[in-house]
Amino acid sequence: MAKTNLMFYLPHDKLSEKIWENEDKMLPEVREALMKIADEFIDYLGIDLDVLDITMTGSLANYNYTPFSDIDLHIMIDTSSVNKDIDLVEEFFNAKKKFWNDRHDITIRDSEVELYPQDINLESVTTGVYSVQEDKWLLKPKRFKDEFDKMSVDKKSSVLKKEIQIAINNSRKDMDTEPINKMLKKLKKFRQSGLEKSGELADENITYKIIRDTGLLQKLFDEKYNIEDKKLSI
Repeated sequence: MAKTNLMFYLPHDKLSEKIWENEDKMLPEVREALMKIADEFIDYLGIDLDVLDITMTGSLANYNYTPFSDIDLHIMIDTSSVNKDIDLVEEFFNAKKKFWNDRHDITIRDSEVELYPQDINLESVTTGVYSVQEDKWLLKPKRFKDEFDKMSVDKKSSVLKKEIQIAINNSRKDMDTEPINKMLKKLKKFRQSGLEKSGELADENITYKIIRDTGLLQKLFDEKYNIEDKKLSI
């Protein structure tokens, strides 16, 4: 596997010019396109929804974007207004979201648009939130003062890449998804601990992004589903 260019993950001094007109406003044509995409997604959900806002978050709403960054477009709703069974509503939205994102390949200036229904009451750890609907910042991002430890990230990502391949090999050998499931849980906890400790530029978060952007995270899921399918086949 080719060595990752860590320079991609260094923070920028300004927001992405392909999305933003200036530090305060989104490009009008980008905003219009995102609103159309959101409207299509809301129609696709197929239920009566009171949409409270349409927001954009993630690294392209911040200074830590990379060539691999997606546009995270969130449909903000009060989940409890859909049904009192919150778990059922979340399962429904997760299933619909996955089917939409798997089926569609919509891009804005080469950045893939990922759609998410999100509960308005859910606390977010993101540092940049832009209301596409209202065309204004709800939470304006701040420029980063620090950089991540490149040597630490390089070492951590190399170790994780090896561990991921071992997990995949063990799951294949025994036709058991448990090694992969453990690896997925480890990656999630690994990233979360870094975000809680040091924020977006935490070594753990950058390492996770490298694993994701090089396709290894998706490979874990693909192998997991492939094994599950084989076990159910005769």
